[in-house]
Amino acid sequence: MTTIALVGPGSVGTYIAAHLAAAGNDVIACARRPFTEYVIDSEEHPLRAPAHVATDPAQIPDGWTPRFVLVATKVHQTAGASAWLDRLVGPGTTVVSVQNGFEGPEVLAPLCAGAEVLGGVVYCGAELLEPGHVQHHTAGLLITPDVASAHELAAAGNEAFTVRPDARFVDEVWRKLGANVVANGITALTRRRMDVFAEPGVADLVRGLLSETYAVARAQGASLGDDDIERFVGAFAKRQPAAPGSGGGTSMLYDRLAGRPTEHDAIHGAVVRLGARHGIPTPLVHALDTLLGAGDTGAA
Repeated sequence: MTTIALVGPGSVGTYIAAHLAAAGNDVIACARRPFTEYVIDSEEHPLRAPAHVATDPAQIPDGWTPRFVLVATKVHQTAGASAWLDRLVGPGTTVVSVQNGFEGPEVLAPLCAGAEVLGGVVYCGAELLEPGHVQHHTAGLLITPDVASAHELAAAGNEAFTVRPDARFVDEVWRKLGANVVANGITALTRRRMDVFAEPGVADLVRGLLSETYAVARAQGASLGDDDIERFVGAFAKRQPAAPGSGGGTSMLYDRLAGRPTEHDAIHGAVVRLGARHGIPTPLVHALDTLLGAGDTGAA
């Protein structure tokens, strides 16, 4: 049994916490709103089980120091997790960023008292219906750097939530970032679910966005090229429903529909900033970043 704290049980965090608990681990979900039960509606991995939830760091049991702290907040909400990290992180704790973008570990590190901080690439299509209750659409995978602690975390998972340490983690970070640039940005701007990608002409926009993103990725040491773009476009198109209003959504779409700020800066903004640093033009990504930022004006 592994001791694990999950900070930020939104859609993805709730799914992960529920299945790590179901695998026999000692899991505390650190949340803003209380709930007593995990309810995962899923065709592949349904689950209903009691949940151990804390809504205040003072509720963490004395002497309970988790082996792993998984931070599943949005990157721009990381500072709000500082009180949790102060209470949870101790000798031997590894903190894992279960966040979009690639800047999560950099933002987390100053809050973790010198603890090991790992990046993470998460694939989990899910929608939060209410605290503790998630509609799961697809996947349950966390990719990490190939280090010893990641293999220990992998042993704590199950078939519903797997952890895969990867020696080419830099490629996986940028592969996922490209998917987020495309899926999150386009769904949030159009306010449509994944069926939007069946529209004529959208595939060409996807190619343009990935071309810019992967050019920056290569400057950062990744090995993603034109063949990867075409594989992505082909596989992505096959997975998308054609019926209007059908298919899953994205976290950025759900935030936009709920009037919450989006994490465009951690996704699109990060590509634009690194592109400028390397002298690589990113006009399409910049356009999405600007429009998403403008749409956030006045968001709660």
